[in-house]
Amino acid sequence: MKKLVTLSLGLALCASAGAENFRILSLGIGVPGFDEPQFMGLGISPNGRYVCGSIDMGEGYFIADIENDDIAYEYTDDPEGAELRHVDNNGLAIGYNGPGVTYSISGIETVLQTPGNYKYVLGESLTSDGSIMVGSLVATGYATYAAYSVNGEWQLLPLPEENDGESSAKYISGDGSVILGHMGSFGSPMLWIANDEGQYEIDSVMVNYITSPENEVANGGAGLYSLFPMGISENGKYAVCRGTILNDYGYYFVPVVYNVDDKTFTIYNEAQEIDEYGIGLTPSAIANDGTMIGVIGEPLTGSAGSFILRAGETQATTFSAVFPDYAEAMGFADAIGYTVPMSMTADGRYIVGYGYYCEDFYDEYAMAYFVTYIIDTEGETSGAKVVAADESDAQPESFYSLDGKRLGEMTKGLNIVRMSDGTVRKVINK
Repeated sequence: MKKLVTLSLGLALCASAGAENFRILSLGIGVPGFDEPQFMGLGISPNGRYVCGSIDMGEGYFIADIENDDIAYEYTDDPEGAELRHVDNNGLAIGYNGPGVTYSISGIETVLQTPGNYKYVLGESLTSDGSIMVGSLVATGYATYAAYSVNGEWQLLPLPEENDGESSAKYISGDGSVILGHMGSFGSPMLWIANDEGQYEIDSVMVNYITSPENEVANGGAGLYSLFPMGISENGKYAVCRGTILNDYGYYFVPVVYNVDDKTFTIYNEAQEIDEYGIGLTPSAIANDGTMIGVIGEPLTGSAGSFILRAGETQATTFSAVFPDYAEAMGFADAIGYTVPMSMTADGRYIVGYGYYCEDFYDEYAMAYFVTYIIDTEGETSGAKVVAADESDAQPESFYSLDGKRLGEMTKGLNIVRMSDGTVRKVINK
């Protein structure tokens, strides 16, 4: 049985008391994962009012009204799970609960109508007013085909003549003029732009960039091995992708931004000071001005922290360095790769993501669980600060492995070290 729950939402401030720029979603009735769901935020509306995502790692989904402190969530009995991936400015979210669905802040679920002989629709994203949706039509054999919907009627998006196989539509701009997806199950990016009649046409520049045999010359000699779509700005100007570059040691990731207006690519392949292991940056979202967020390395599998790369800059900065309250609440989990920033508002002010949280990460008996966090990049901080290594007299206080287990002493290789001043450092012991 599916269980629908609508409750008042407590916005717990899990950093220092009085903190203004960081908060964690909580019902305030107990321990997440035990007394209340673990909320895992995946999307935030362009205006910053609504947040959506999954609960208990795919056991259901939720939508929260941050302005009025309300939340609606629903458990699922579908073996494939459920989650909401994107939400519009009116509190309508899209995702799946077995088949594709929309779900409103009032707790109303609507199954997306499937055309023809397809098995179901997989919902991915929608415009700021919810009038146009994108996703995939899923065939009986689970092959996917990029599609869009206007007023509930789903239509396939065009593909290049040389590629009539699988595809997917993942992101749409606020006004519906630009759609970003990919060819194949997890292939190269594909961009569609609406013409004057409202019909979507393939952006030939991106297709040629990806498929050209002179790719290395076309992209300025950066030697991109692959490119994968990660998001689109609300104004439709920027499509952000994760690029892979091969080197003598294997590969590393770089943000690649396509300017839809100018038809130009920018590859952010400059060495990053925050990337001490040379694993690169994976973007997860981009704002209207080109500001990006993401992780160093790969989300949850090989991450070394979250980053923000502001528009016009070439060096990214870690969340922990920029947002002191975030560092206090999520710094340890972020350092070992257990947090993922997922989405940001159109103006870049609000950031939503999820991560592993514990009131005292250094107490092996303390409860730990996944939570949704929201950062207001313009809000006041609690006064906490990050102390630079050369300004601190702090001494090592405790040692931890990469998976968070407490150690009696530093071991060979990479260690997480908590200092006496509360800061966390990554130390390689040879």
